[in-house]
Amino acid sequence: MKAFYLCIAGAIVVMVLAVLFVPGVDDFVEQTFQRYLGRAAS
Repeated sequence: MKAFYLCIAGAIVVMVLAVLFVPGVDDFVEQTFQRYLGRAAS
């Protein structure tokens, strides 16, 4: 279980760094979250 949480934390850090430093990634991340939340809401 500890490895799972470390993987999630690592993925979040990588995603934040990508959004900060790579142009265009923020749009991709936003669309991905909207798709996921749209499925969860239905």
